Amino acid sequence: MKAVIDNNIVIDALKPNPDFEADAKLVFQLIWQDRITPYMCANSLTDIFYILRKVQGAEKAKNTIANLITAIEIIPLTESDCVNALALPMNDFEDAIITVCAHKISADCIVSRNRKLIKAGTEIEVLTSKQLFEKIMP
Repeated sequence: MKAVIDNNIVIDALKPNPDFEADAKLVFQLIWQDRITPYMCANSLTDIFYILRKVQGAEKAKNTIANLITAIEIIPLTESDCVNALALPMNDFEDAIITVCAHKISADCIVSRNRKLIKAGTEIEVLTSKQLFEKIMP
């Protein structure tokens, strides 16, 4: 199953937050067990680095990003992807980018805890971490 992972899931798994950490780690469990083929938009890496740098420092954040790049396929972002995202009827540009990237690779789902994205009515199914885990490991 091709799954585009929203940056909030990655941040939740890597930056301790008791409200979201356990669910986010379910996605990484699926990745480590080769149950899903994970993808991330290239622009998500900058957001993740920015957050992690504040918590871990620049060197550790760079190492974390390097590990992510080896574990998760990175979807390149082009000018036409940005134009297509702007044309979507979504008010959140980041959500629109994720949606365009998911279509670009014919993803089976997007994994996010972003309620707006979940309710956006994209053609690609949007699941929470827990929903994805339950779908794969019933």
